[in-house]
Amino acid sequence: MRIKPKNPKLLRARRIIVGGAALAAVLFVLLRPASDSSLSTEESAPLPETAATPVPEAEDAQGELNWQYPPGWIDYSDLPAKETLGDEEQPGLSNWRYLLVNGLSQENYLRENYYPDMVEIENGYFFQRRAADALREFLAAARAQGFTVSISRTYMSYPDQRTRFNGMASTIYDRGEVSLAEAEKEVAAMGYYPGADEHQTGLAVNFVGENAEAKFSTPVLEWMREHCAEYGFILRFPEGREEHTGREAEPGHFRYVGEIAAEYIMRKGITLEEFKDAYDESKNDPWAKKDSE
Repeated sequence: MRIKPKNPKLLRARRIIVGGAALAAVLFVLLRPASDSSLSTEESAPLPETAATPVPEAEDAQGELNWQYPPGWIDYSDLPAKETLGDEEQPGLSNWRYLLVNGLSQENYLRENYYPDMVEIENGYFFQRRAADALREFLAAARAQGFTVSISRTYMSYPDQRTRFNGMASTIYDRGEVSLAEAEKEVAAMGYYPGADEHQTGLAVNFVGENAEAKFSTPVLEWMREHCAEYGFILRFPEGREEHTGREAEPGHFRYVGEIAAEYIMRKGITLEEFKDAYDESKNDPWAKKDSE
């Protein structure tokens, strides 16, 4: 019996269907996610990195990390408490130790009738009685180190300042280059106007070493500067702080302010003017300083 051949078109269609089904099965097996029993069900695949900008930290957003302090700014966060500066009679910055005298403002001039209670230290040099022992101890300590140290100036009265002022102005006027009024302005600009010299307080002292012409040999200067705070003294006119004091640097000029203030001032490398200003928050604000530049 002869079997009639099947329709070729039907066979071709059947082969296409079967082949497609087989291909689908293979793809399913290949593309099916692999199950790994070692992975915890709580773990998830890492998220792909994105180009989104991360949210900055709080202090970063405020600009704290990029903050640059103004040149010359000093951290006054550890200022001594005001109540520790004075005594029962004169608390805080109103204490006699911090009397500020300079030629920067007439508010800082002393009057002709200002005469503190004085006592002789040695060789006709007088100092305020309340600070005299501190000066004696300071001198004794320096001499105990083998240094030859002498006092060259302490108290200077208002009349003596006026005499000095007139003499300096006359010297400049005698050169014949300026008028007498201009000469007086020049002397006043140097800080030598009567009442503008803190020697009138009786709390300032100038020292000289063995060679008085040189003012100070380096070892003596270094020792006095490094140890003055132990006796309540500061280097009154340090180099580089002229804009605050209105005076040129004087390596041998020291001022009594008490041990608490002296330790702080010398450690920070500042002046009496800056120390007193630091207690005024409006003058001790780095943001304000930066904005004003």
